[in-house]
Amino acid sequence: MKKNIYKIARPFSGILGKCPRLIISALYFRKYHRRINLKKPLLFHDKIMWMSLHTDTTEWSRLADKYAVREYVKEKVGEGILTKLYGVYHTADEIDFDALPDQFVLKTNNGCTSNLIVRDKSKLDVNEVKKKLDYWLNLPYGELSGQPHYVKISPKLIIAEELLVPTESPSVGLIDYKFNCFDGVPVSCAAYSNRKEGTNKASKMLYDMDWNPHPECYESGTLQELPKPDTFEEMKEIAAKLSRGFPYVRVDLYSINKRPIFGEMTFTPGYTTYTTEYHRVLGDLIKLPNTSQQS
Repeated sequence: MKKNIYKIARPFSGILGKCPRLIISALYFRKYHRRINLKKPLLFHDKIMWMSLHTDTTEWSRLADKYAVREYVKEKVGEGILTKLYGVYHTADEIDFDALPDQFVLKTNNGCTSNLIVRDKSKLDVNEVKKKLDYWLNLPYGELSGQPHYVKISPKLIIAEELLVPTESPSVGLIDYKFNCFDGVPVSCAAYSNRKEGTNKASKMLYDMDWNPHPECYESGTLQELPKPDTFEEMKEIAAKLSRGFPYVRVDLYSINKRPIFGEMTFTPGYTTYTTEYHRVLGDLIKLPNTSQQS
């Protein structure tokens, strides 16, 4: 669905790019919650929007970059939690598919859900893969999604890295552990499982830092409780170190063979995840610069 929306909007990206960043993001927000409040931001996404408009988001761009963030992770917690990197390319034509293993992941560094999971290279339609990658690479994702820090990501790259295979809970697939962090303090963790490949559809459950489930925080969706991962305490420490210095960032991690693996860092998460009440709870935890909180 998202890809179809982008296809429709792409011809107008030049116009959209000239619009204030507020317009597109506010439309998304209004659809799922209510009118955005920038004069007196209270809810979670009020404050996320306020920071997007009134603070320097240069670091957001660097750390939203799926390739550049690797160096940051290496500096903060060590390279042991990074996925194995097979190659980095400026265009799809540069990819040497013969040099890649039988299983791998291809993704672009400048967007969201722009990844291709390859489980059997022998069945790969290379021409179709190249078309898809070049489309993602040139998609003005930041403009079309109302997330302007993605626009600043340069150069735009294709990354080939190892395919993560679930081992702790194979019946529910690879589990994303998404830590909501506030200046070095992880407060809650959303665990996503049973993900439908190529989409954001998945089962989910929110946990506090003692792994108590909180289904009441969700507006809708498929909820499923999961056992506490063996690496939970270690993942909490990693999330704390990576998020230090940011009023808010979501740190996504995996647990493979009892080893934490880094996923990504997200500064502008989706609008449909939590109830308005929990958006208020999260908003209270964001301390805006200068404490004025005025637009």
